[in-house]
Amino acid sequence: MISTVDLLQISHAFADMADEICEVWEGSDEPSPQLVKKAMLQLFDILERNTSDAPETDDHNLNPEEINELGEYGLTLLQEMSTFAADMGLQEIAEGLEDLCFPFAVWLARQECEIKMLEPVVNALARKANHIQDAALLKQLFSYLNEIIDSISPLITQDLEKTNPMRPWRILLINRAIIATRSHDTDLMKTAFDQLLDILPEDAPRFFEEGVEQMQMVDYPDHVIEVMQNYYLLHGTPKTLH
Repeated sequence: MISTVDLLQISHAFADMADEICEVWEGSDEPSPQLVKKAMLQLFDILERNTSDAPETDDHNLNPEEINELGEYGLTLLQEMSTFAADMGLQEIAEGLEDLCFPFAVWLARQECEIKMLEPVVNALARKANHIQDAALLKQLFSYLNEIIDSISPLITQDLEKTNPMRPWRILLINRAIIATRSHDTDLMKTAFDQLLDILPEDAPRFFEEGVEQMQMVDYPDHVIEVMQNYYLLHGTPKTLH
């Protein structure tokens, strides 16, 4: 299932997992899970009271810069709590907390927040995509991902660190193309593939080559195979043509 993009439900899910961590925490270091939990719940409360459907009052009407700062801080806190859980051997909870970064990022995008912290969002997306087989849900995931991409900071989308193949921006765009392919929607495939060619021209040819190889092993519909083969022939790096 794709997590709902509702701040209150994200907050409740966080609180439940944070409670489990706090119950077994025995450390004395600061910040503790208790402090991170308190800060995160306060942040959720501030953001919820600032939403467009909340009564507008001067005491909690945040400006765009403040929302940006709170959004980045929230993603940081989610990752910190996830790290606590991982260090305690609570891997399922650790992944669950990081997974909240994805719907939280979609919510932030809808508040016109500039997203600067991308790594936990990309990690959450990869796990979510791996567990989804239904084409309709993959299309929904693709739509959510578009919202996030439109809100990512230009400092990230300028992609100045092209020597790092593990940079989150690169992985995000490649995963988006994979999600489009698995949805079997050729319009989504063309959108994602064209963006790969535009933004990652050094990676796109290899992606199309591997896509054709994958379709020889997995039973994809003919219309999906046709689109992948066309991009491969036009933009890939074929060694021989049969």
